[in-house]
Amino acid sequence: MRSISTATRLTVWVCLAFSIVLLVTMGVLLKQAEKDVVRELQGGRAMALSLFEILAQQQVLPPVEVLDDLRHVHISRAGDLADPGKDQYTASSVPAWLLRWMQPAIDESFAPVSLDFADGQRWLISPDPVDELEEVWESVLLLLGVFGVALVLSLLAIHLSLRRGLKAYRHLLEALQLIGVGKLQARLAPSSQTELNQLANRFNLMAGALQRAEASNQQLTRALMTLQEKERMQLAHALHDDLGQYLTGIRAQAYMLGESAGRPDLVRQHAQCLLEACSGLQRGFRALVKDLHPVVLDRLGLEQALRQLAGQWQQQQGIQCVLELDDALPLLETEQRTHLYRLLQEALTNVARHAEARSVWVRLVLQDEVLQVSVQDDGHGLKDQDESCGVGMRSMQERARCLKSTLQVTSSPGTGVLVSLTIPLKELAA
Repeated sequence: MRSISTATRLTVWVCLAFSIVLLVTMGVLLKQAEKDVVRELQGGRAMALSLFEILAQQQVLPPVEVLDDLRHVHISRAGDLADPGKDQYTASSVPAWLLRWMQPAIDESFAPVSLDFADGQRWLISPDPVDELEEVWESVLLLLGVFGVALVLSLLAIHLSLRRGLKAYRHLLEALQLIGVGKLQARLAPSSQTELNQLANRFNLMAGALQRAEASNQQLTRALMTLQEKERMQLAHALHDDLGQYLTGIRAQAYMLGESAGRPDLVRQHAQCLLEACSGLQRGFRALVKDLHPVVLDRLGLEQALRQLAGQWQQQQGIQCVLELDDALPLLETEQRTHLYRLLQEALTNVARHAEARSVWVRLVLQDEVLQVSVQDDGHGLKDQDESCGVGMRSMQERARCLKSTLQVTSSPGTGVLVSLTIPLKELAA
């Protein structure tokens, strides 16, 4: 089913409003016209009665030319016509519906009057509202004309306004379609109308933000691909140079062990070498698994995993790490624990790489179903905002988003960096 356009709906509503106002105005006009017609007829009748009273005193027959000059009444001798005025109604230009509207008021307020003269003649005075009804009809036609002109002008103004608005709407729709297919450079031209210009400005700001977000995402994608290739290369080097060397050594020691079957001292020597190679292989595997996934989270839980992380980081970096944990940390899902652990791990990595700090404080405090997490150092702080837009910081922002939170980074040169987030546990559990 085809939907009705805005222009059609607006035209219908305007026509309906004009029709209602016209009917109300017409009703008021006709009610007032009833009173005016009755008043004029009563005045004409009073004048006719005065005239007949004077003529009756003088015993003079009414002259025809005087009777014809009287308005709003019809005077005739009894027996000529039953109601000659009604034939004049029909012959006038007044429409039948207006006559039917006015007739009850005329009949109610003006009963025909009969007058007797000395010569035995009887004269009848009946209402003749034709002139007044024609004036009323002219007023009705004038009212219809005024309303017609007003309606046409209103519809014309609406059409012109809608034409400009729909033109802007089509431009906006075309620009949105371009945005929808990925052409984020689409912009709307400024408009002379304040509202349309505000709409164009808001759209251009949105398109600019989307374009910047796309450029940022492309940059982040390239950085992630580079980081992925770097991690794969490091993994390949670890497997080849470290673990591969241990496996080669184990294979060589096993061969030498087989060749030393009759010499116990050599057997013990090669066995010791095998044990050392296996220990090195095990350490390498543990370091590799730790880089791939913090297994300690699954075995020891979040609290112990964070304590181990802080201790090992302090030992490796030589920077004091103060860990402040609430007595009872909330129970999080495996994925949520991993996000939180990796976020803190990345925050500590950033401190080690960039902050030149002497101390760092890691806090996890539970308050009213909300977990407050913060990492603060006493380093030199961020020199400019670009430092907070690297891959590591973006990965932290994404992990904070996965925890239903927003990462906050506060810093000024020389005051260190505060990284914080507020995790709503109720929303996280929903």
